[in-house]
Amino acid sequence: MMKNIPTEENILDAAKEEFLQYGYMEASMRRIASKAGCTTGMLYYRFKDKDELFTALVKEGADRFAEKFMTLQQDFKNLPGDIQIEGLFDYSYDGMGELNDILYRYFDAFKLIVCFGSGSSYENYTDRLVDAETQSTFDFIRTLKANGHNVPPIKEEMCHMLASAMMNGIFEVVAHDFSKEDAKEYIYDLKRFFSAGWAELFGMEYRSEMRK
Repeated sequence: MMKNIPTEENILDAAKEEFLQYGYMEASMRRIASKAGCTTGMLYYRFKDKDELFTALVKEGADRFAEKFMTLQQDFKNLPGDIQIEGLFDYSYDGMGELNDILYRYFDAFKLIVCFGSGSSYENYTDRLVDAETQSTFDFIRTLKANGHNVPPIKEEMCHMLASAMMNGIFEVVAHDFSKEDAKEYIYDLKRFFSAGWAELFGMEYRSEMRK
């Protein structure tokens, strides 16, 4: 009697369980096949390798987060300079609320990326986001200067380091299994911290008027 052929959902459920238990590096295609109820050969027929399986689990959430992040950056850049300067800190926090919604809509995917993705093609997922944030910072510095602000020199390495610290801080809510409401509070405080710091580096006055 032939076994029922597992659906893609069965395979992905088995793969998620395996990755969450063993991490990407130690995960076994043989164990995934066994959990899904198929042969290893059938699994490789459906997914060419372990990374393709991992990608199938995380790609949608990862893409949506990155796309929203890039859109927020571009939308802010397209604002008139005086509006950028006046609304920088509120805009930044409002955008984080939207990103937090995506983070929790695809929480399992980000748990895999953040905590279990070492060795996968998503191991350096945040690098692109950090690079975009660093570039956005320099774009804003040019806007400040064009609008008559005397901005103290800031090294690119410092901008990159701070962007990396902020981005990794955001994903801490996933690493430590914060509830969505707790994450909202944490990100509010994180943004207050970084906003005050950036204001100091930019030579701007910081007004703590962000909305929870």
